[in-house]
Amino acid sequence: MKMNIIYREFKERDQASLASLMSELGYEVDHNILCRRIDEIRAQGGEVIVAELAGAVVGCINPIIDIRLAEGKAGEIVSLVVSEKHRGMGIGKALIKSAESWLSSRCDLIRVRANSIRSEAHTLYQRLGYQEIKSQKVFTKNV
Repeated sequence: MKMNIIYREFKERDQASLASLMSELGYEVDHNILCRRIDEIRAQGGEVIVAELAGAVVGCINPIIDIRLAEGKAGEIVSLVVSEKHRGMGIGKALIKSAESWLSSRCDLIRVRANSIRSEAHTLYQRLGYQEIKSQKVFTKNV
């Protein structure tokens, strides 16, 4: 049976589904805050792409453009998640391909960061041709 999955840009009606997906990633984010964040992402040149199956959003990915003094300009793939009951169906791979396509006209290099505990994600990225180049710790401070 062939699945008819649509990969498209986020629409406001997707906010509840997106909040649920963020929860699966371990981030509790209010629907309204998500919409404000998406507006900010888009204002900075990024996008949110969702995977829709039978009218329901079952996955998302967030391609952004990152410019750094030392490394220059790169696309970055963040916030990739597929709902637990839809994993193993190729949706994550297709979301990555969608993000790569979106980024390809905007940059020459794509970077991915994955939490050290997400070994399945590491394997997926490596199968898709990404190479691990460094490990680092992340520090934050509320200001």
